[in-house]
Amino acid sequence: MLLLLPVPVILFISLFFSVVHSMSRKLYNKCAPSHSQSLYAFHVILGISCGLFIFLLSIDPLSDSPLTDALAFSFTSVALGALFGLLVMLQLLTYMYALSLGPFSYTSVIVSLSTLIAALSGLFYGETIDVFQYIGMGIMVLCIVLSTNKSSGEEKRASIKWVAISLISCVFNGGVGVMQKIHQSSSHKDELTVFLLSAFAFITVSSLVLYIITRAKERKLEGEKHVDFKPSKKQALVCLLSGVTLSVPHVANLYLAGQMPSAVFFPIINTGSLVLTTIAASLVFKERLSPKQWVGLAFGIISSLFVSGTVSAWLA
Repeated sequence: MLLLLPVPVILFISLFFSVVHSMSRKLYNKCAPSHSQSLYAFHVILGISCGLFIFLLSIDPLSDSPLTDALAFSFTSVALGALFGLLVMLQLLTYMYALSLGPFSYTSVIVSLSTLIAALSGLFYGETIDVFQYIGMGIMVLCIVLSTNKSSGEEKRASIKWVAISLISCVFNGGVGVMQKIHQSSSHKDELTVFLLSAFAFITVSSLVLYIITRAKERKLEGEKHVDFKPSKKQALVCLLSGVTLSVPHVANLYLAGQMPSAVFFPIINTGSLVLTTIAASLVFKERLSPKQWVGLAFGIISSLFVSGTVSAWLA
C-alpha cells in the first residue's frame, strides 16, 4: 500500500522514518555498552525485526494470493539482495575499523561522501545532470563537513592506513545505493520484497556469526573477567523499534531509486536525513549545535534546492 502513494509522499515518509530510526540508534548507543558484541547483537535483532516488517508491508490484502505475490522471486533478485547485504556488512566492518584507526569526525565525513557515488551512478543509465545539480552536490559536501561535530577529547591522528580504510568504507557505502539503482532498473524491480528479505537474511546471519566469534574471542582473551553481552529487555525493545522504523525507509528508498533520478534522490534522502536527524537530536537529546553545525544544516537545505531542480526551475 505504501508504494501506491505519490512519490513526494513516499519520500516524506521515508525521511520521517529515517529520522525515527536514527533516534532509536542513538537511544541504543546510550543504553548499551560500546563494543563489538553489542553492535552485532543489535544488528541480529534489527535484521530479524526489519525483515519481518518488510514482509508484512509487502502483503496486499486486496490480492487473491497475497503471499504468492509478496514472495515472487528470481535468482537475480536473491543474488542481488545477498550482495546488497554483503555490502552493508562490509561497510559496517570497514567503518568500525576506520574508527579504531583515526578520528571519528573525519571518518564520518569521508564515509558520508559516498552519496556522490550513488548520485552519479545515474549517468550509467542515461540520466542527465545539469550544472545546478553539480553545484548542489558541491554544497552538499560543505553540509556534511560542517555538520559533523568533532568529539571532545578526540586524539587519534590520521594515517595512510586510516585514509585507505575510510575510502574503502566510503566505496562500500556508495555501493549500497548503486545496488538499489541496479535492481530497480532491471526487469526484476517488482521483486522488491525478496531482494530486501535476502539482504536482511544475510545481515542477520553474518551478524550472528560475528557475535558468536567475537564473544568467544573476547572470552578467551579476558578469561573469567569477561562478561558476555546479552541485550536487556529495554535494549531488545530499542532494537526492535529500530528494525521496524528501518523497514519503511528501505522499502521506500528501493522503490524511489527506480522512480527518481539518482542525482536528485540520493542527495535529498541522505542530506535531508542528516539535517532532520541533527535537528531532532538537538530537540530530543538536548544536544547543543555549534554555529558551524547550524551553517552546515543551512547548506544542506540549500543543496536540496539545487539538486531537486528547484533553482534551475526558478531561473528558467
